[in-house]
Amino acid sequence: MSSTTVGAAPVAPAAGAGPRAAGGGNRAAVVTVAMALVAIGLQVLRLTRPGGLLPGNASDTSLYLGSAIRLVHGALPYRDFVLLQPPGVVLVMSPFALLSDLVGSRWALGAVNLCTPLLAAANVALVGHLLRHRGWQAVLAGCGLMAVTPITYDALANGMLEPLMDLFCLLGLALIFDGDQLAGRRRMLLGGVAFGVAGCVLVAAIVPALVVAALAAYRQVKRLSLYAIGVAAGFAVPSIAFFSITPGIFVHDVVLAELARAPGTHRTLAITRLQYMAFGDGPLAAICAAAILLAVIVAGFALVRRRFTTFDVFALAGMVTMAAVQFSIATYYNHFAAMVVPFVALPLGIAVGRLAVRRPRWVAAAVAAALVLVLISVVPRFAADSGPQWQGEVDAVVPPGACGLSSPYQLMVMSDRFTSDVPGCTPMVDPFATVLAYRNDPRGLERTFQAALHHTDYLVASTTLVHALWGSSLAPVRSYVTDHFRLVRDGPIYVYVRDGFRVG
Repeated sequence: MSSTTVGAAPVAPAAGAGPRAAGGGNRAAVVTVAMALVAIGLQVLRLTRPGGLLPGNASDTSLYLGSAIRLVHGALPYRDFVLLQPPGVVLVMSPFALLSDLVGSRWALGAVNLCTPLLAAANVALVGHLLRHRGWQAVLAGCGLMAVTPITYDALANGMLEPLMDLFCLLGLALIFDGDQLAGRRRMLLGGVAFGVAGCVLVAAIVPALVVAALAAYRQVKRLSLYAIGVAAGFAVPSIAFFSITPGIFVHDVVLAELARAPGTHRTLAITRLQYMAFGDGPLAAICAAAILLAVIVAGFALVRRRFTTFDVFALAGMVTMAAVQFSIATYYNHFAAMVVPFVALPLGIAVGRLAVRRPRWVAAAVAAALVLVLISVVPRFAADSGPQWQGEVDAVVPPGACGLSSPYQLMVMSDRFTSDVPGCTPMVDPFATVLAYRNDPRGLERTFQAALHHTDYLVASTTLVHALWGSSLAPVRSYVTDHFRLVRDGPIYVYVRDGFRVG
């Protein structure tokens, strides 16, 4: 059997290479399709629960759809309203924003959610593609982890940024790697573009992109420049229009405002973060799950004596660096953990593929049993999921076409009262993001909210006024609302109507 080269040094074939891998190609494809169908089934189960397709909870998807609706109606993010993420997701949402003109924002959001099973399946399929040369057992482990990890579906329901970032990162890896080694120049360029687009969705994509750059610099330095050009182009092309209009605000909101959250004094506990990353159960279960995954990965790489390939190095470095990112930011939301799942699935699949060389049937049986056990715990949890259904509360108070503002943002989007026919109505989408963007400019914050409320006739909140417009800087704004608005609903949502304006 011929040897594979890394640079100029001959190495033994990787686990799963050669005739055995070729013979198992069909089985790897079957396993990939099966796990993709599992992912589709679990997400469809989530969508069919009450409040699944049209969630009334705090879904960041509403924020990005709302921002896209503002964009297609002429308001630019960063200039006309605060957006703390790169513009990639807003551009992705733009077709659905156009659809909202026909069906309303509520059903446009439902259309977005209908696409999420395909997004989950695509990520599973790309992991299968990357692992297929390591054998079907590797594919079963990697794709299985992608398919049954609950946090992936929480992210699909709560914001979509992490799975969407994962999609473009995995697409980039599929282009960049030809089996165990880096691909040719054209694919390096295209893979860099995919990573750039991933960064235009979520800036955390820079971490695996830098890992690839380090490997290219060490192994294929001549291709590094093409890869770097691709990354720059993938990020710059979707961003250049927004950056060129307000470069300072763009950098502040996308980079500086997010970095300012990292060293906060009130940090989410490490064990809580681990719970989100390890199947979302209690602390003991999270520790056990993480320990088992880590043990399998260590065993696969340590017990099977084969020289590491470039793909092996990326898988390990990608897992370590992406896991480290999870502990960097002060305030941690559960859906953040979804961004690390593919970067654990890849080394897990490689490790299982290496172990399967010695005991293929035993390893496959153990992986299958573990996946079944996780599914047994996940399916009842998903079947019991439900969300609040209070959209009618807003519809009953706010007339169509009125000028309204909500805190949090999703209340108006989900109630199909997001767009307004009132000239001069505020383009503000996310009051909380606005507070974060102006954290060091209290006077600017007050002016921004005063301007937003000047033409606003309906204010919708999920809590009392003092919590919806919190902070000493907004005390004058709260006084303005008290003086010019009346409270007409006080639970489960709070609706304030400007004096002299009708209800409903």
